[in-house]
Amino acid sequence: MGKQFIRRWFGIVFLALLLCLPLLTNSYTQYILNLVLVYVVISIGLNFLLGYAGQFGFAHAALMGIGAYTTALLVTRLGMSFWLALPAAGLLTTLIGSVGAIPALRMNRTYLGLVTIAFAELVTWVLVHWKSVTLGTDGISLKAPEFFGYSLKGDQPVYYLLLPLTVCLYLVARWIVASRIGRSLVAIRENEIVAQCNGINLARTKALAFALSAFYAGIGGGMYALTLGFIVPESFMMFQLIIHYSLIVIGGLSSIFGSVLGAIVLTALPEILRDFQALQEIIYGLLLMVFVVFMPDGLTGLAKRFGLLPEEILVRNVSRLKSRSEGKASSASVAARTPI
Repeated sequence: MGKQFIRRWFGIVFLALLLCLPLLTNSYTQYILNLVLVYVVISIGLNFLLGYAGQFGFAHAALMGIGAYTTALLVTRLGMSFWLALPAAGLLTTLIGSVGAIPALRMNRTYLGLVTIAFAELVTWVLVHWKSVTLGTDGISLKAPEFFGYSLKGDQPVYYLLLPLTVCLYLVARWIVASRIGRSLVAIRENEIVAQCNGINLARTKALAFALSAFYAGIGGGMYALTLGFIVPESFMMFQLIIHYSLIVIGGLSSIFGSVLGAIVLTALPEILRDFQALQEIIYGLLLMVFVVFMPDGLTGLAKRFGLLPEEILVRNVSRLKSRSEGKASSASVAARTPI
C-alpha cells in the first residue's frame, strides 16, 4: 500500500510538472518537448509489434509517413477539421497494418522483414513521385487547428494538445499490456505452437498486433505533422526507422515506460550531437550495438536491476503464476514423500 501510495502521488506530481513545463522553457526547448511526446506514441506502437508480439516489421516509418500525409492532405486539400483528420489517419494506417498481418502468417521473420522493407520503399516512392497529390519533394504544410475559435498556433498551444493525447494513448497501452491481449501477444512471441495449443488465435492476434502498431504510428505521424507544420518525404525514410528502433532498444523492449525513456533520450541526443551531423547515423548504430550486446533490456532493465523501477504489470502477473505453480509442485512432491 505504501509503494502504491508513493507511485500514485509521484504520478500526480509528475503530471503537474508536465503541465507547468511550457512556463519554464523557451520556444526551441518547447519544440523539443513536443517531439518527445510524438516519439513516445510512435515508440509505444513499435513496442507492441516487436517488443510484445515479437514480429519484425520495418514499415513503421512508412506508416508514420502515411499518417502524417493523410492528416495534412485532409486538412489542406479537403478542408477537414484536424480533430477529424487525425483519427482518420489512425484508422487508415490501422487498416493498412491489419493487411500487413497476412504475410506475417505465411513467412518467417527474415522474409517478413524483407517484405516490410519493400513496402516502406514503395510508400516513399509514392510520396515522392505522386506530385499531383503529395506535392513530391516540395512538401506540404499543415495549418494550425482551431479549438472553440482559438487557433492552436505555436509550440506551446501544440504542446497542450499533444500532452493529453499522449497521456491517454500511454494509459490505453498499459491497459492493453495488462489485459488478455497483452498476454496473448507475449505468448506468440515466446512460442507460437504453444500459444496455439492454449487456444490463442494466431491470425487474429498477429493482425491485432500489426493494427495496434500501425494505429499508434498513424496517430504519431499526424502529431509529427502538426509539430513541424511542414512535412517532406525525406522525413520518413530509413533514418527515421533507425530512430524508431533505437527508441525501443535503448528505452527497453517489452516496456511501455521504456518507450518514454527512449523518446526522452533519443530526442535530446541530436541536440547533443548537433556539431556532428555527419556522424549521427553512425553514432545511432553504435548505440544500438552497445545496448543489444551489453544491455538487452535497455534503460528500464538497468533501472529495474537497481530497484529504481517496478516490474511491468504483465511481468508481475507471470512471476506470480510461476511462483504459484512452483509452490503447488513443491507441496505435491512433499505429499508424495510423506508416508501414509
